[in-house]
Amino acid sequence: MSTSAAGLLAWTGSLTVTIAGLSLLGTGVLAQSRAATAADLAALAGADSLAVAHAAPCSVAGEVAARNGAQLVSCEQREWDVLVTVQVEAGPLPAMSTRARAGPGPADLP
Repeated sequence: MSTSAAGLLAWTGSLTVTIAGLSLLGTGVLAQSRAATAADLAALAGADSLAVAHAAPCSVAGEVAARNGAQLVSCEQREWDVLVTVQVEAGPLPAMSTRARAGPGPADLP
């Protein structure tokens, strides 16, 4: 194998590894974004259902999380706030999870 062929092979291998790494990074960023969106929407739906006296705001939060491709890991009601943790699958990476809280502002409390 000539020196230029070995150099080309090494350069091609480096480029392939770089592209694969960027692809995994992109997968992780997208999964984290999906998790954050699902958590925000689930918390908002739970808080909204709590505001209209729904008996199970965490059930509503779980439905919204599932509709957004996430799994509700935990849900807690603290007075008028709903706190959720959701998780989404990230392909070859570990599952991504994030938390969100929603509730009325201080001026809106009953």
